[in-house]
Amino acid sequence: MLIARVNLSALEDNTREIVDVQAMRAIIALRLETAVDEAIIREKNVIIETDAVVMADHLEHFKAAKERAVTAIDRLIAMADTETRRTTNAGIKAGLLDFFAVAERSIALGLKNQNEAAATVSNTEVRPARMKIVEAVTKRVEANIRDLEAAKVKAGETAEAARRTLTLGAALGLLIAFGLLGAIVIQGITRPLANLVAVLQRMAQGEIDSEIKEAARGDEIGAVGRAVEGIKAMVARKAAEEAEIKRRADAAAAAERRRTMVELADGFERAVGGIVGTVSSSATELQATASTMTATATETATQSTTVAAAAEEAASNVNTVAAAAEELGSSVQEIGRQVSGSARLAQQAVLAADQTAALVQALSQTSARIGDMVGMISGIAGQTNLLALNATIEAARAGAAGRGFAVVASEVKALAEQTGKATEEIARQIGEVQGVTHQAVSAIGGITGQIREIDAVATSIAAAVEQQGAATQEIVRNVSQAAMGAGEVTSNIVGVARASEETGAAASQVLSAASELSRQSEHLGAEVTRFLATVRAA
Repeated sequence: MLIARVNLSALEDNTREIVDVQAMRAIIALRLETAVDEAIIREKNVIIETDAVVMADHLEHFKAAKERAVTAIDRLIAMADTETRRTTNAGIKAGLLDFFAVAERSIALGLKNQNEAAATVSNTEVRPARMKIVEAVTKRVEANIRDLEAAKVKAGETAEAARRTLTLGAALGLLIAFGLLGAIVIQGITRPLANLVAVLQRMAQGEIDSEIKEAARGDEIGAVGRAVEGIKAMVARKAAEEAEIKRRADAAAAAERRRTMVELADGFERAVGGIVGTVSSSATELQATASTMTATATETATQSTTVAAAAEEAASNVNTVAAAAEELGSSVQEIGRQVSGSARLAQQAVLAADQTAALVQALSQTSARIGDMVGMISGIAGQTNLLALNATIEAARAGAAGRGFAVVASEVKALAEQTGKATEEIARQIGEVQGVTHQAVSAIGGITGQIREIDAVATSIAAAVEQQGAATQEIVRNVSQAAMGAGEVTSNIVGVARASEETGAAASQVLSAASELSRQSEHLGAEVTRFLATVRAA
């Protein structure tokens, strides 16, 4: 009986330990966890909220949560019965104070409407401190629940030992009494404590709908049950407040996202719309210039044909002069007539060559203007590419809401790159046109020089007619040179005609590229319109 009494005394001590120490530690730790959670939510809401009255309300709740958290950790430190527990709780308090210090800095910036700076402090300083203290508090809650479970097991073991002792040391009546006592212990202490521990565990996991029957008792177990009931009510209230705060924060964030997307679409329309219009007008002007260049090349070819015919006629006349030189003695007058005709044809050829040179020079200037336009279009394409890159960056900042924006921005960038490639091809074709034009200018210069030489030769022949007796051989030599010059004129005119044909082909390519650029500009404008409609509808 003495041993049974000792065991019952130990069971009573274990019960007091469970009720007064272990359960109270678990309750205080849960209060600490709840206070930290509320402080975290209030700190975020101060940054998100724009209403000064609501911000002040969140600040007051934050201060109250801080006071509850500090009070709870101080009580846990005071209740520590080992140096290890005391050191652990002191470490939690230090982390808790660090968290509140950086959170108060973030809140101070939020109250000044410096939301970007507040968000930076919250993400870079508050978040690590918050994660550290949440982890430490969670571990402390779990440790207290484990201690409570261990105390429950120990109480059960003590009760079992008391039952065994009473069974061995008493008669059947005492055995029956012991059985009744064991049932009382299990029903009155162990099982209610197990129920309370289970309720606390479910509350720690977020379940707050559990029924606490022990709260109706009038003993210490009832006091613990009522304390747990109070915690449950507080957790339920906080959960409702958190849900409402989250709903308001989500609504504000959605409205802000919509406003940001509309502003972004308006800015993008102002920037890209002007560029698209410039590209379209430049493409139209390029088409007109290419058409002019084609017409100029055609006219050059026509003039080249005329000059070639004149050169052939000059060559024929020179040959006639050569034949007449053999009969110079009897056909002086005929030679004079032929020389006059050669001079007239040479002057006509010089005039035609000068006109051709002027046309080719105009063609060269037109090519230079087209090159300038192509450079401007290439710069516009680069600006479009840069704007598309900026749009992609802004879409990435917008997160999931900007995913469609990022796709369209990528298409705009691709179109800008196609425009850049088209302008490079146009620039290359224009370079070829300019090269051919320079060759044509050089050829026409040679033709003009040859024709002037023909004119000089014809003049020399006219003078030599008056001295036919003494200068017959000189006339023959000059006529031979004139024939050679006429052949060179014919050859050069053929080169001019070929260069004009090449110029016409290049101009056709420029016209085709300009048409493609105009089509791409229209497609780009349609894509921009569709993109802006999608963004504004989001």
